[in-house]
Amino acid sequence: MQVYYVKKDDTAGQADSLEGVVLADCKLVWVDVKDPSLEDRKYLRDYFDLHPLTAETPLEVETVPRVVEFSGHIFMIWNLLRDRPETEKVEITSLYIILGDNYLITAHVEDVHEIDTMFKKLRDEKRPRRDHPAFFLYAIMNVSVEEWFPMVERLKDDIDTYMEDMLADEGSGDISTVMALKHKNMAVRRTLSALRDAVMRLARRDLVTVPDDLIVYLMDIYDRLTRLYLEVDNNSDLISSSLDIHLSVVSNRLNVTMKRLTAVATFFMPATFLAGVYGMNFIHMPEYKWYFGYLYFWIAIVVITLAMFFIARRQDWF
Repeated sequence: MQVYYVKKDDTAGQADSLEGVVLADCKLVWVDVKDPSLEDRKYLRDYFDLHPLTAETPLEVETVPRVVEFSGHIFMIWNLLRDRPETEKVEITSLYIILGDNYLITAHVEDVHEIDTMFKKLRDEKRPRRDHPAFFLYAIMNVSVEEWFPMVERLKDDIDTYMEDMLADEGSGDISTVMALKHKNMAVRRTLSALRDAVMRLARRDLVTVPDDLIVYLMDIYDRLTRLYLEVDNNSDLISSSLDIHLSVVSNRLNVTMKRLTAVATFFMPATFLAGVYGMNFIHMPEYKWYFGYLYFWIAIVVITLAMFFIARRQDWF
């Protein structure tokens, strides 16, 4: 557990627990807890007088971001996107946030480096620059959104690289690669859409715990999420184009292969016909008595096959 507090005399400090920290004597109390136990949840619920539902919500991954207002505080789920190049997937870390008049609670199962970095910066500050918990909530959202721009840009570069390689190598791209890019893009798009709705819910002026002067900052986050969403939406079009190109090239290759096989089968049709005729073993077939009949047979086969070969080349059969 990490605790940051700002007292009413503007003195700030950090601690590993809430022992000795009186909520009524503080302008701000920020508690960050990783994978809280049932005892930790009960302690926080009693300490901050939270609604039972906020403490009973399971800390599950990939929960839909949302904002729920209770009496005296707001419960919010904010998702953090993690790009994992080793697995070629985008993982989601859910951050559970409770915002009150003078307190902020953040809970998560996995490590959240954004929060650890903020606590380190707060440790070096002699005087607090902000003492309202809503601004610390904004800082968490702002840092996470800023980290998503390079991730979305890398995703776009991967899609462009796949398309260039596929076109350069006559469409021999791996379908599993473009499908992995599609699933990654869909996960980012779905998360960004839900986060935009959550930010818009916070930006409404009917939430008591969110000060009016924070609305403009929240709208800035909303605008950046919109830009990211539009970029991801454009990526969806690129991926669809890549799939169409891949399938078109595969279909064209199949047509070329079938045309070549048909041409080869056509070359052997005269030989098959002649072999079938002279393989009937009728007694009264005058060609059987030709001394050079066997040689004539092969000469006819070779001449007909070569003639069909040159005709096929002129007609671009293969």
